Amino acid sequence: MPPILRRVLVLSHTYLQPAHRGKLRALAARGLEVTVAIPQRWREPWFGRPIDVAWERQGGLEVFPLPARGTIKYSGGALKALLRDRRPDLVQIEEEPGTPAARQVLAAARRLGIPVVLYTQQNVEQEQGWLGRWKQRRLLRKLHGVIAGSDLTGTLVRKSAPQLPIAVIPQLGALAPHEPQHVPHEGLALGFVGRLVAPKGLDKLLQALSGTLLRGMKWRLTIVGDGPERERLEQLVMELRLAARVRWTGGLPAEQVASLWTELDVLVQPSLSSDTWRETSSHVLIEAMANEVAVLGTDSGVIPELIGDAGIVVSAGDVDGLAAGIERLLDATTRRGLAQAARARALRLYSDDAIAERTLEFWRQVTK
Repeated sequence: MPPILRRVLVLSHTYLQPAHRGKLRALAARGLEVTVAIPQRWREPWFGRPIDVAWERQGGLEVFPLPARGTIKYSGGALKALLRDRRPDLVQIEEEPGTPAARQVLAAARRLGIPVVLYTQQNVEQEQGWLGRWKQRRLLRKLHGVIAGSDLTGTLVRKSAPQLPIAVIPQLGALAPHEPQHVPHEGLALGFVGRLVAPKGLDKLLQALSGTLLRGMKWRLTIVGDGPERERLEQLVMELRLAARVRWTGGLPAEQVASLWTELDVLVQPSLSSDTWRETSSHVLIEAMANEVAVLGTDSGVIPELIGDAGIVVSAGDVDGLAAGIERLLDATTRRGLAQAARARALRLYSDDAIAERTLEFWRQVTK
């Protein structure tokens, strides 16, 4: 490895969950000294309980809690001390360019002459006025590079900073089991995993399942997640007379979600799309694919990019399209072929190792 890149500092609240650190562990396994800085205290949105983070080191990966407040603004003194003590060869900040954390980390790193790469998944134009757009362009042009979570995101970044090196790489990879296991069961086991908010489109999935096309078929749906729409969605399930076939688990920690894959045949991601929101990331989709679960999603944001030709993609908001996709997946041969294709695609592109390798290659490119 060239001596220019030995130590890397990554900052993001995403890595509060140990299950999300696979990419970082894979980078450390490649001989890098990786420090990930995360907020010292964080309130988990699904459970409303605070999380306190302790310092730890596992091989070449160091987890460093930084005091932070509000919408993730780090303690200036603690951030400067960390940068001076670790002296990284590169800093990667995984927060959106308009956030206080992105501006703060970029300024602190530049004062010490440390190159900075930003990860962003913003994939729609934001209403921020001319001053906001100017500030964002100014920030982007001070970076050494950007890792975009999707092609849509990369296109937006190029509008503001056409000369900036950009790589399209998902933020998180998936830990793929050596041999996926599936528990035998009757009928089609469907799953939805996500926040229960209107843009996720769960009501469209429920409407699809209640239609004449699927009413007489054998299926069951497990809904993992919580949010402000739960009461309305539970009422909709009752109105559509689906209660006997729908199981609600509430929000689950990542390690419990991982145990769900053995029970599912299909993961459905029915996200909607609008001028102000598209699906920005889908780690759960990547995990399902890696575990040889067939996937059905809409064309919202990053979803079709992740699925490619290894699943079924329908138009966002298309209830009949969702129903037709589920009907196709009732056929065991079709479902098995797509599940195997999904796993092969995930192993090639979305495993922790694959994403770490692509990330490291980009880092080397921008620090030459």
